[in-house]
Amino acid sequence: MKVLLPSGYFPPISYFAVLVQHEPLIETKEHFVKQSLRNRCTIMGANGPLNLLVPRVKVSERQTVDESQIHDETDWKTLHWRSLEAAYRNSPYFEYYEDALKPFFQKNHTHHFQLGAESIELICKLLEIDFEVNLTTEYEVSPTAADLRNAWNKREYAVSPIATSFPEYIQVFSDRHPFAPDLSILDLLFCEGPRTKEYLNNLSLREF
Repeated sequence: MKVLLPSGYFPPISYFAVLVQHEPLIETKEHFVKQSLRNRCTIMGANGPLNLLVPRVKVSERQTVDESQIHDETDWKTLHWRSLEAAYRNSPYFEYYEDALKPFFQKNHTHHFQLGAESIELICKLLEIDFEVNLTTEYEVSPTAADLRNAWNKREYAVSPIATSFPEYIQVFSDRHPFAPDLSILDLLFCEGPRTKEYLNNLSLREF
């Protein structure tokens, strides 16, 4: 099935499950949605789930997602990488993927869409997922593909999450925190490594 997805920064596990189980098309012309996967991801830290936010240049008018620029006044890239190191250094597969991921956080990305698309491509490359970035060229009010552009927005996700259940895997801080489902794909990657692809293929998704 063809599905229309939002862009995302190291998006959640369920996002990648949709991507591998269906034919994805990524939206470029929707209005940027604040406090969403478009410029943040959630990992598991020592104190529980932790949001990693990519700052945005504030503008007075609404922008499409491909116009939204990254604010580089703070060194968010170093902060994100150090947060990942602190959270996952002791995970089974952090060192296995470290050399491939670290250069991503040293690049000079200027726009959120560019950052998100490259993060998705990188994960697919590491997992050997056959993925070609297909992008929209204009905003479709009534798309023919299954419309999941808002599926991971906070309100919509709370009412109707994409996956019906998440098989538990051992997370880094499972000795002090309960299992946290549907974190950033990075959590699953560092904890499960090459088994991540099988997990994504077997994840049960709701109908859409």
